[in-house]
Amino acid sequence: MDAGLGRWPRCAGALTAGGLLAAAAAGSAAAAEPALLDAARGVPLPPDCGAFQGAVWMLLALLALQSTAVGFLCWRLRRRRQAEEQLRAGEERFRLLVESSQVASYLIDRDGAIHYANRALCAMFGYQQQDVVGKLGLSSLIAPDDLQRVLENSRQRLDGLPAPSRYEAGGVHRNGEPIDLEITGSSASLGGSALLAGSLLDVSRLKRAESLLSQERAQREEMTRNLEERIREEVDRSREKDRLMLQQSRFAAMGEMIGNIAHQWRQPLNKLGIVLQRLQMEQENGELTETLMEQRVGDGMGLLLGLSRTIDDFRNFFRPEAAPEPFSLAGAVVKTVRFFEASCADYHIRIVIEGDSSLIYNGHVVEFRQALLNILNNARDAHLERGGADPSITVGLRDEEHRCVLTVRDNAGGVDPAIIDKIFDPYFTTRGMGNRTGIGLYMAKTIIDQQMQGRIMVRNMLDGAEFRIVL
Repeated sequence: MDAGLGRWPRCAGALTAGGLLAAAAAGSAAAAEPALLDAARGVPLPPDCGAFQGAVWMLLALLALQSTAVGFLCWRLRRRRQAEEQLRAGEERFRLLVESSQVASYLIDRDGAIHYANRALCAMFGYQQQDVVGKLGLSSLIAPDDLQRVLENSRQRLDGLPAPSRYEAGGVHRNGEPIDLEITGSSASLGGSALLAGSLLDVSRLKRAESLLSQERAQREEMTRNLEERIREEVDRSREKDRLMLQQSRFAAMGEMIGNIAHQWRQPLNKLGIVLQRLQMEQENGELTETLMEQRVGDGMGLLLGLSRTIDDFRNFFRPEAAPEPFSLAGAVVKTVRFFEASCADYHIRIVIEGDSSLIYNGHVVEFRQALLNILNNARDAHLERGGADPSITVGLRDEEHRCVLTVRDNAGGVDPAIIDKIFDPYFTTRGMGNRTGIGLYMAKTIIDQQMQGRIMVRNMLDGAEFRIVL
């Protein structure tokens, strides 16, 4: 027996690793016993081992195997408990995360029954969690008009069919107040059951803000339309005022022209009277011959033709053109000065035209002549108001950097610096309303700036004022 027991370590070492693993894999002591017996039977006995020694030997082998298996089972149980504790901790963290989230989360089945709802969802609709899970469905949370659409979307996503993953629908608070919702969802599986995991976002404030923004936008658009309408009305009124002022300016210029015509007619009429008187005297003295008669008639007809040309020029002076056309600036200046100079002759005011006579401008010659006439009238009135020796008005024409430049310069002492920035204002005059309308220079600026797309300026020179027109 001692010899057999002495050989025990060598026999015990013959226990197969497969037997130990089989015993450990059993998972419990009761289940491990058959595996241990199988492992013990697989150990070869010593050749000189008796029956009693063999029984003892088998008992010791079983105890060794059982001890090893129990240790291994304890290690596996500890690992399992650790895994379960980690799983419970993860589930707790996830539960806390979902419960503390401000986003309303839920789990529903294909019929809309609620299997889970976090605190945010319950608070959103005014319920307690115990009153929702397993008791309420989407029909209690979603507006009736949108319920069927929401359920259909949920079923499509659970069936793997294409469906919007984010959409909007109306909700109903427990107290009946409507809620604007943004819904998201995706399919999930829990305990073998197909569920839809989703979230709800209350966008009521956003919708109200969008509504207010839309209302403000509509109000701004309405204000813009009203403002545009008022601007159009003001523009129309301004244009009507400018038209009336232009008409008034033309009437005033026509009055000036009629006075100029009277001056131009006076001398030819005097000459015609002298021709008739000489004709009568020659008739009475018997000196009237056929040749002298033809000469006197020719002189009279020449004077009458001159008067007729003056009427034609006056008639065409203010006749508007249908469209802009090229015209000679020098020709327009000469024709305007011819009508104007008669009103200056009695005051011995010299009119001088100088500069480039080849300048051509494309525009309305009638408007240009009216603007020039208004400036000439202003220069003449300055001479009449202030007097002075050798009064003159000089009209200059020249080309500056491919722009037509016309200047009207007088030697009447210039414009008072205190009012020089106001002389183009409407109804501004220094001569009293009884003498002038105060719209001549305003209309000249309106014509040059707006209708001829040019610029008109005034400045004081050494001995007078200079009006400068750039076209």
